[in-house]
Order: sequence, then structure tokens, then C-alpha cells
Amino acid sequence: MVSAPAGEPGSLGHGAKLVRTAAVLLALAHLGLLAWLFARRAGYPFDLEWMEGGMLCHALRLGAGQPIYAPPSVDFIPFLYTPLYPALLALLGKLGGVSYLGARLVSIAAFAGATALGYRFAAEHGGSRAAALAAMAIPAAGFALTGAFYDLARPDSLWLLSCVAACVQLYPGARDPLGERRRFREAGAHGRVALAALLLVAAFFAKQTASTIMVGCGLALVALNPALVPTFGATLAAAGLPALWLCNRASGGWFWRYVFELHQGHDFYAVRAFVETPIALAAIVGPALLVLPWAGLGRPSPALRYALWLALVGAGTAATASGTQWAITNAYIPGVFFPALAIGVAAGRLVVGRRREIPRFRPALVFALLAASLALKVPAWDGRRDDAFLYLSKARLLHRFDPRRFVPEPSDRAAGERLVERLRAAPGEVLVPFHPFYAHLAGKATFVHQMGVMDVGRAGLGVPRGLGEAIAARRFSLVVVDDKIADKWAWWPGLRERYRLADTFAGPRVVSGAQTVPREAWVPKEEAPEAEHPVDLELQ
Repeated sequence: MVSAPAGEPGSLGHGAKLVRTAAVLLALAHLGLLAWLFARRAGYPFDLEWMEGGMLCHALRLGAGQPIYAPPSVDFIPFLYTPLYPALLALLGKLGGVSYLGARLVSIAAFAGATALGYRFAAEHGGSRAAALAAMAIPAAGFALTGAFYDLARPDSLWLLSCVAACVQLYPGARDPLGERRRFREAGAHGRVALAALLLVAAFFAKQTASTIMVGCGLALVALNPALVPTFGATLAAAGLPALWLCNRASGGWFWRYVFELHQGHDFYAVRAFVETPIALAAIVGPALLVLPWAGLGRPSPALRYALWLALVGAGTAATASGTQWAITNAYIPGVFFPALAIGVAAGRLVVGRRREIPRFRPALVFALLAASLALKVPAWDGRRDDAFLYLSKARLLHRFDPRRFVPEPSDRAAGERLVERLRAAPGEVLVPFHPFYAHLAGKATFVHQMGVMDVGRAGLGVPRGLGEAIAARRFSLVVVDDKIADKWAWWPGLRERYRLADTFAGPRVVSGAQTVPREAWVPKEEAPEAEHPVDLELQ
């Protein structure tokens, strides 16, 4: 069990110690459960989430020396993300190949690192290791409610680690241990602030939503130590702008077109962003959220004010991201993590101090709020696996879930193996648009992902180069599509005219994110069609 810092045990009565113990035990239970889920999911050799394989295809291309930001074609269209995560996977892939396991281990290590940094900051500036532990277990307890994304082959956790590392580095660069502003010439001040800026540049190249964290940190620095703002801004510019220019120049302008222009072309839903998302975040974080205004009503320390600001920045980042078209609940991650960090600082400030300065009821109530947030998310091991899945439904945010829902079953592994063997047995090339990495597992070339085709189609860029010709020529001996294809046929012009449905089957499920599963196998028709359906590139 985590012990309390010096001064904390003496300030607590027996009842408060009992509640603190309950909060700590609940925190350890949630962290242990998350570790168990990570261990059960990491080695699964197929998609846990439908865009995982597409991200691995990015790493394959980079590892082969091919660009990922290039004109859209039947071969490849990138996701609308910046390149750090797949570049890291490609680099690691030179040691043991690009794989689901390697990609997930990167994400697991990144999330663990972010949690450790958040705990250290909360314990140091709040003064209570128990409160810091309980608070930083809230994101772990919210694994299902934030989409079950922490361990996926996607950039979310690497982005989170970079942002958290920057935020916890910025404060000690601006303020000394007593909370006083560091002098302009004080050793280490500029270096820490510059390092924070570099980490934010890295975060941006993991995921563009780091831009809101950059702004938030810059505004925080104005209050913390305005003399260091030029160092922060100059480092962002000196590191970020050349990197942007080089990426754009090397790609012939396609980098900026994908990560900014196409990304900004998504619809934005203000009600979902600024009404539904704050409600959802409050429900996920739970009663412990009350310690933030409580601690802020007194004379908050500079560190607590900074942590409270980070909570607002994290919530704002989550709101902006979740309002974007096709966003799912992984957008909530910063809106849960940064408030949890602030709760750790605030709760510590409320319970630590001389006994006569703290009302007798306060420590017990603070730890009760922390325990309540964790207890509300205790899973239900009742076997109701399908009913437990949490998507965007606000009504189910407090639904108790069976964690086994997020672990693939042996039948999923067997279904994946059968599908890969079928792809391997097919002569020539195959197309698996919802799960393109499955073709690589079968020893074949990979092609465009369904998400990429929709992105460029909605942006008015038309049919990707070579796609219509490949379908017309019946280039693929087998096309495997998911059960969500019904409203997406328009993106695959002529496929139903040149191919026929051979059979339907049960493919491996995904257990995180949008629910979609391989379902239909299409093979070329023996003769050309008499007439083709008109092509409509608007989403139906």
C-alpha cells in the first residue's frame, strides 16, 4: 500500500484513515484490472479496433521508404494524423517487424508513463501520495468510458505522454519549490521551459490536438513567469515551424492538405462539443470533481492554480475533439486525465497540514469523494458482455460493465486465423478495406483503408487514383468487406457490378471503438456487367 507523506498520518482520525484505505484499495484494484486488460489484449494478433491495422500500414510504408503523405491512390491514403507514432513504429519495426504487439506495447508504456508523471506531480504539489494515487486511478477506472483506447495501435497514449510530460516540466521551470517565480538568469529555468516546448512539438506530431495544450501552456506561463514566455514561444517556433515546412516540402504539399485542410473539413457539432461532452466528462470523473472548486475557494497555491487550469485545458481539448465528425469517446481522454491530475493536487492540499488547521470532517470527506468516483466504476463480473459496451450514449455513462467485454474471445482469434488463411489462399492480390493489415498477415500487399477513401471523397478529391481502374479490371481476386458496408458502397464505384457476393461469414470482432466485423466475401464476375450503377461520392 502507498504510504502517506510525513505529516499526513498525524492529521487523520481513525475514520478518515479507514476511508483513505478504501480509496487506496479501490485505486490499486482499478490499476490492477487495467494491467490485466492490457496483458490480455496486447498479444491479440488482429484488430482490437478497426483503424489499428491502418495505422500499422502507415508504419509498413515508412519502413519501406515510401511516403505516407502522397496523392490518394488505391495503394494508400493516410489517416488525418501527424506522423510521429507510425514513424516510431517503423523505427522499432526494423528490429522485429511491424506488429500489433509492438505497437500496443508503445501505447501501454506511454500511458503508464503519463500516469506515473501525473502521480508524481500530484503527490509533490498536493502533499498526499494516497490522494495522488486515488486521483490518478480515475483515468484507469475510465478505460471503458473513454473508448478502451489506452493500449491500442493508435497515437492517443503517445500524444498523452508527450502532453503530460510537457505540462509537468513547465511548472518547475517557471516556479521554485516554494512557489516563487524563478529569476530570469536562474540556472535551469529556460532549459525546463524549452524542454516543455519541445515535448509539445512532439505531441503535435503525434496528434494535432496538442495545439490546444500548447495554447493552454503558453497562457499558464504568462501567469506563472512571463519572463520565460519568449523562451517558450521561440522554442516552439524554432522546432515546430521547420519540422512543418520539411514535412510539407517533402510531401509536395500533401502533408498540410491531409493533417490540416482535410481534417478541418470535417463537420463540427457544437452541441455535442460544449453541452454533451462536459456532462459526459463530469459523469466519468465522478464525485471527486467536487474537490476542485472546494480547494480553489481558499488561497490556492500556484501549483494548484496551475493544476486547475490544466483541468480546464484538458476538458476544452476533449470538447473540441469530441465535437468533430466521426469522433468517438477516445476524445474524452484529456478531459478525464488532466482533471484527475488536478484532483490529486487539490485533494492533497485539502487533507495535508497541521491538524488544528483542518476541520475534522474534511479528510474523511475528501477521501470519500475519491473513493466514490472509483467505486461507481467498479466492473460487474456478471457475464452481460454485449450489454456492457459503452459508446457515445450519455445514458450509459455510469453503466457497470463486464471488463471481459474488451478482451477478444478464442472464437475471435479462430475467426481471424480462418480469414487470414483464406486471404493467403486467394490467388494474386486481395482487398480488405476495413482491415488492410490482414492482407499483410497473409503475405500480400496492403491497399487503401475505408476511412481514407471516405476522407478524400468528402473533401471533394474524387475517387482515389487507380481505384476505379482496379475494380473495373477486377484486379483483386478477393474483396472482403465488413457488416457496415451498406451505406458505403458509393465509395467503391463499380464493385458490385464487377464482383459478386461469394458468401457471408463471421470474422473476428473488434472490441474497442466503432463496432464492425468482416462479413462478406466478394469475387470477380466471369463477364462484364451490362450496366453500372451511377457513382455518388456523397455519404448516404
